[in-house]
Amino acid sequence: MKIGVLTAMIFALMVGFPIASMAGLAPDADGDGVPDVLDNCDQVANAGAAFCDTDSDGYGNACDGDLDQSNSINLKDLTAWRAENAGGGNLKADLDCSGGINLKDLTKWRSINANPSDFSSGLSCAGTVPCS
Repeated sequence: MKIGVLTAMIFALMVGFPIASMAGLAPDADGDGVPDVLDNCDQVANAGAAFCDTDSDGYGNACDGDLDQSNSINLKDLTAWRAENAGGGNLKADLDCSGGINLKDLTKWRSINANPSDFSSGLSCAGTVPCS
């Protein structure tokens, strides 16, 4: 009986590895090197800041223009950006993950606002806090 189990395991390893190697790489729509299912910003390349998600909602800062957590990007978020830029102390509006809020972040927010499809995450917990 033990020999049968061992033989089955060896056969599975011999057949399984070559088949798995033909499967190819996991999809990466934005080409940032992070597979879509693990990417907190799957439509915008953000590999340098792959885990930068200041508000822990599962959307990386690079594509998260929803600063007030309303699940939509609107003028209230622009107001939130202005408050944070004025010294609100919260770095949710640091969309480029530079450690500070500046005009580059406003430009990034405007881009996200103009392209709401960029507000996308491959994480199954995206939209819930904390998403881990």
